[in-house]
Amino acid sequence: MAHACPRCGKPVQRGYSPGAQFTAGLVGALFYAAFGPFQCATCGKIPTSEFPPGVRKNIILTSAGLAAAGVVLLVGVLCLMAIGKH
Repeated sequence: MAHACPRCGKPVQRGYSPGAQFTAGLVGALFYAAFGPFQCATCGKIPTSEFPPGVRKNIILTSAGLAAAGVVLLVGVLCLMAIGKH
């Protein structure tokens, strides 16, 4: 679900960093999406502090879910690597 830009009302999306994805793969992309800025096509980067309180709460919960998914993915990959060495 896209949130509306607090400046212009158009949809915003979570930030994307090719560098983070190249450096750390899917885990890096998930963490950047969780903690990076939101992007508006018209207004550019939008700080979380500009969103209304209800939207900020939803953003925080979604960010926590993305970060948890990144941690689970990282632990799963490390476990598979450890199993593969035996």
